[in-house]
Order: sequence, then C-alpha cells, then structure tokens
Amino acid sequence: MTEEITISSSEDTIDVTPHPRLLAVLGDIEFAPWQCLAELVDNAFDDFLVAPPEGETPRVAISLPGRNSNRRDAQVWITDNGRGMSLEHLTGAVSAGWTSNARYGKLGLFGMGFNIATARLGGQTTVRTTRAGDPDWLSVTLDLKAMEAKGDFAVPVVREPKDDPSLHGTEVVVSRLKQEQFDALSRQQTRIRGLLGDVYSYLLREKGFSLLVDNTAAQPRLPCVWNKDRYVVVRNERVPAYIEIDRELTPLTACQDCGRWQDLGVQTCQECSSHNLEVRERRIRGWLGIQRYSHKTDFGVDFLRNGRKILIRDVSLFAWVDPNEPGARAIPEYPIEVPNEGRIVGEIHLDHVRVDYQKTAFEYESPEWKYAVRQLRGEGPLRPKHAKDAGYEVNESPIGRLFTAYRRLDPGLRSLVPGDGTKAMHQKARDWADEFRKGNEEYQDDHVWYEAARQHDEPKVVVPPEATEPSTDDDQDVSSRLDIPEPTDPATSPDDEPTPVRETEDQKQARYRSSGEVLLDISGEYSLPTFGTWKVTVYGLTSIELIDGDARRVPVYVQSQRGSEVHVFVDFGHALFTEFGGDPREHALVGIADFMRERRGSSASVSSIVADLKVKCLPDQRVTPDALAAVAHSLLGRVRSVMRPVIAGNAEGFWSLVGKDDQDATEQRYAREGLDIFWDTVRLEGDWVTYAPATALTRLMQQRPGDFLDGKVFRPGYAAFADPHARSLSVGRIAGYLNDVGLLAERRTPPRPDDLSRGRLSCRLLESELSEAALDD
Repeated sequence: MTEEITISSSEDTIDVTPHPRLLAVLGDIEFAPWQCLAELVDNAFDDFLVAPPEGETPRVAISLPGRNSNRRDAQVWITDNGRGMSLEHLTGAVSAGWTSNARYGKLGLFGMGFNIATARLGGQTTVRTTRAGDPDWLSVTLDLKAMEAKGDFAVPVVREPKDDPSLHGTEVVVSRLKQEQFDALSRQQTRIRGLLGDVYSYLLREKGFSLLVDNTAAQPRLPCVWNKDRYVVVRNERVPAYIEIDRELTPLTACQDCGRWQDLGVQTCQECSSHNLEVRERRIRGWLGIQRYSHKTDFGVDFLRNGRKILIRDVSLFAWVDPNEPGARAIPEYPIEVPNEGRIVGEIHLDHVRVDYQKTAFEYESPEWKYAVRQLRGEGPLRPKHAKDAGYEVNESPIGRLFTAYRRLDPGLRSLVPGDGTKAMHQKARDWADEFRKGNEEYQDDHVWYEAARQHDEPKVVVPPEATEPSTDDDQDVSSRLDIPEPTDPATSPDDEPTPVRETEDQKQARYRSSGEVLLDISGEYSLPTFGTWKVTVYGLTSIELIDGDARRVPVYVQSQRGSEVHVFVDFGHALFTEFGGDPREHALVGIADFMRERRGSSASVSSIVADLKVKCLPDQRVTPDALAAVAHSLLGRVRSVMRPVIAGNAEGFWSLVGKDDQDATEQRYAREGLDIFWDTVRLEGDWVTYAPATALTRLMQQRPGDFLDGKVFRPGYAAFADPHARSLSVGRIAGYLNDVGLLAERRTPPRPDDLSRGRLSCRLLESELSEAALDD
C-alpha cells in the first residue's frame, strides 16, 4: 500500500531556486565557438543601436588565445566602447534568465545568451564595466566550480578606481577554457573572423560598427550582384537583375515577454497574461537579385533579424512542398540547369519573425514566416509546367520572376552571363568576384562582367592575311580604308563565307585589359614639370599578342584614355623579353616617357625623361645598395611574420633545426634591441624567428619544406610531388631567392651593377612566390 503524502499549500512552500550547477550545465548546450562570441557581440551591438558612443566608432574587439598558448593560461577577451553598466544592470546581466531586452527590436533576446556562451567557453568569467563619469570599474567574477562547491550564487563585486573618469565600456574575460573550445579558438582565428564578418555584414556595412578579431577588422561580406539598372527581356517584359522588396504589413501588438503577436487593442497577452505589450511595425524589406557569377554553393538568400544574419545563403525558397500532400518532401527547383550552379541571392530583413534560441533559424511554423515565404516565392512551383500540372498560375513572385529570367546560364546578354565567344566563363567570373571582395576598384561595379557578356554576343573578329597586304588597286585601297563593303554577287549566298568584321581600337584595348594583369608596382601617377600629370595603368599580357595600329606585333603599346588616363600594355611573350632578356617594366617606362614627350612636343631625349620619372615617381625602384637593402629587409620581415605561426606550433623543435651560429646571431640581435621580455618566453612562443638571420630562414625551409611550401608561406608545391628531384627543385628555387635577399639585407653584396640587378630581381621573384597570407601582411 502506498503511503499518501500531503503538503499544505497554505503553510508550506518549496524553494525552487536552482543549484549553481545550473550555470555549468548551460555550458553543455550546443553552441559553436563563433556563436558563443556572437552572443557577447550581440549585447554590445544592442547598446550601439540604442546609443552609439559620441565621437567614436562603435567598436567591439575580440582577442583569442594564440596558437602556441597553453590552455591553462589561455583567455578570451571581448571588449566594447559602449555606455557601460550600472551595478543594477550588471547584476541582471550576469543572472541566468534575466534580460533587459524586449522580444522585438534587439539582437539579444532570451536572457540566457550570456550564461550559455560563457559557460560553453570556459569555467570562469570576469566582467568589468564602467560608465563615463563613474569613478570606478565594477568587476564581478563567476567561478562555476567555486559557486557549485559553496552551493549559492552570491559573488562579490570589486570596485577598481579609474585613472580616466571619461572611460566607458565593458570587458568580458573568459578563462579556464574547455579543451574543444580552446582547440577551435586558438587555431581558427581567420575562419572565426570571416564568419563574424559575414553574420554582422549589414551592421558593419550600413551602421558603421567595427568588429575586431585579434586586432584585425572583420570585413562585411559585400553582395557581388549586377547593377540595379541591368535587366533581361523575357516575353517582351524587362526583368531586372535587382528587385527591391518593401512590403509593409499591418501593425500588431507584440508581447515583449513571450513574443506572441496579437490584435490591436488587446491589453493582456493571450499567451502569457503579460501586460508588457507594444504596438510594433511589421515589414518585409530588403532585396533579391542575381549574382555576377554562378556557384555550386555560394548563392541563396540571407535572412536577417535586427541586422544579424539568422540564415546565411539559404536555399529553402528554391524548393517547393505540395501543401495538399501531408508529409510531402521538398522538391528542389533551382538550380537544375547544367552546370547545376546557382546565382539568385538576396538580403531580406524579418525583424518581426521569431527565431530559435541559437539564432540560427526562424520559427518556421509561425504565421509570420509562412507569410514572408509566400510574399517572396509565391505558393506554387517555380517551373511553369510544374505549376500548371499542380493547378497553379504562372509564378509571378519576385523569386519566380528571377527564376524564369535567369535560371539558364547561357553566355551573353540574354542571360547576363560572361562569355568568351564560344562558351560561358564561369570560373573567370568567380575569379573577378574574388577581386571584388579584395576591394579591387576595377571590379566594384559590374562593367567587367557586362563587357564580357556583351562581347560574347558580338561577331568574331576575323582578319584575313590579305587585309594586311597593300593592294595595287587604288579604288580598292580607298574602299578598304573607308570600310566600304564590296558589291555582293546576287548569285552567291551570304552564308557561303562570313564577312570579316574588324575589331575597333576600343574593342582591342578592352580585350587587352580583360586578359592582362595590372602591374601595380609601376602603375600610378606620373608627373613632371612641363610634361603634365598622367594617371597610368600598366597591364602585363602573357597569353595574347600586342598589335599596334599598323598591325605589327610590338612589345609595348601605349594609348591615351579619357582625361589624363593612360593605359600601357606590355607583351610578356614578345621576343624582346623572352629571347633577349629585356626588362618589361623598363620598356614600359620608356613607352610612358615617349608618350609624355610626344604629347608635349618636347625635344628632350626619352632617356632623360625616363631618368626624371624614376627619381620623382619611382623612388622605391632605386638600385643603390642602401635602397635595395631596405627593400630586402622589409621583404624578410614579411617572410618572418608569416613563418612565425608555423614555428609557434612547435617553437623549440624548429629552434633545434637552426645552426649554432644562427642561434647565436639570433640571441645577439635580440640582446642588442634591449627588449624587456624574457628570452625564454620569446623562445617558447616562437617569436625568436623575428630576430633570426636570413640563413636561418633558409635552413628552416630546407629542413622542413612541407611546413613552409604548398601555400603556407611560399606558393610552390611540394607535398604533391612524388619525384624527389621535383621536390628538390621547388626547395632550391626558394632557397636561392632567400640567400640573395639575405645578402642584400645584410649588405654583403658587392655594389656592382650586375649584382645589384640580380638582387633586385631576386627580391621581385621572392615576393611573387609568397603565399596570400604574406601578401596580405
């Protein structure tokens, strides 16, 4: 028989205060490392949206543990220059379940984000905060193990006097990192920076917020879409490549506690009985459009809530689920054309739609989400035949229109796809997109892509051999020069032989530009007294020949553009360079000098103008021992900087590979610079490479080529070669350049012209072999 237990509800109570172990358990909730950081960033950005700091850029700085750090000592720092918190606000901020944020209008939503994020990262969190005018910093430390051991949540508040009363902001430091978090955070700084830049792209781009990860700014991911005035014609209707979305919905009352929407005039929430209600705007806004390139995975629609991306490059709108079939699976509708690459993209703001606690999904069953989907992609299938078979009208939604007009990837203006005259240039279009995201000014608008699509549609340029031979018929010569076509024989079909179409000068130069690579080291402003100021861009061409106005192949071709712009084209494949060893840059400079002389009608010699240009416009190209030593020293500094992270992975192991003489030289240089960091620390952290001589760098690369080649520090391949001789050639080439550059940096090269020329060439060649990381350094 079971004993009946009764408790008097009027006299007895049950204390449901959670055990402090709850905070540690929160750390078991699945959050990726970047999501933990994002939760803490959200708190700062919320403050910026309400009250950005006056006279300062709203800034959040994240510092992650170094690759060579010890987990025991590793920390994560998140600092901001927001308003800071009062003691009351701080107390609430670190309390589980508390939030000062309403359910709409803020990034932080649930009151658990701080506790989940910090507990997920590590076992101890310290929060320091202060407001402008406050005399102290307020500091509180949450030690999960200590709190669990004593069985309560009470933690002391420490007040730290401020040197500058005007200081304001908040600092969160997480220590005793969990192993899996430490492994990811100490090795994935670049990836985390990229993810955060992507997630907060809108706020970084439109609101001017700054987000630093290890002192490097997280860059917003800018949409590489066609200009707003581009379009294609489908069934006599223009379909723009960029469609703005702004659908204002009827305002409703929102419960700021539970998030439920309800009719206007309601005084009490029908879900949670709260009176914390607010009438709020509801709107679907943003844009949908076509990317300038297609990709297997890099396409789709970003969905944002209060400026933060919740769904990134989401493709769910490109599939259709039959609502009349319970349990029906989604049918993918885009992309379906060969090569199965997509290019429909967009940025849609849904500030009124609820999200899950991880902020990686919307509440897909909510009426607000379903309505947004209908507005953006319609109710029926995207494909007209499938829509008809399912009993729907043609899909005229924004995505339906883009699908119909741009689903195909046929080259030319008909589908807005770059082509080369025979096929689509998908990879080239993606390469140009990389230049766009690097900030290359030439690729910021869509003219490069558009010209490639336009030129694809134009007839091929055919120049028959006889066109370059003089004619004995004067009338024929006149007709040819005036581009007057010969009379057509009525008996001859025009399809028998295509009529050659001459390439205009503008078309020819456009072809040179699209095929060439800008030589940044000699491009720029050239200015001399009496010769004027010219903005010069030099293009190096490797795959096509340069033809001048007289149909002759030339090594350098200089042409004036609009205003003061000048374009110089250099044919790297010309015999002058490939057979006689001419320096393409030297001859480009000669071409520039000759152009300036002719434009001003000057009697000055070309050589004197070249000399003046070098002195005034190209001082960095001096070939004196001191100038070259400075270039070499700077170049070696970049090499050391990119080698350091590799060496930090096993600093002592790499140190053991350095010869005794080089070890001594490294220690001596460090001692001469008189730094106050213990040498043992420098050794253990791998910073010793900063002071190592060039011979040590060469030895390290020769001893462990797999750690430094294959794009890690230097571009040349190594691991993929099965042939030992091929591997040796890769290593030997870089070693030779390093030795030459080292001799220059340490001024051990005799100041003979040939030796200086060799040193300058080695600097240029070594720089060309550096990995992307070194070039960005």
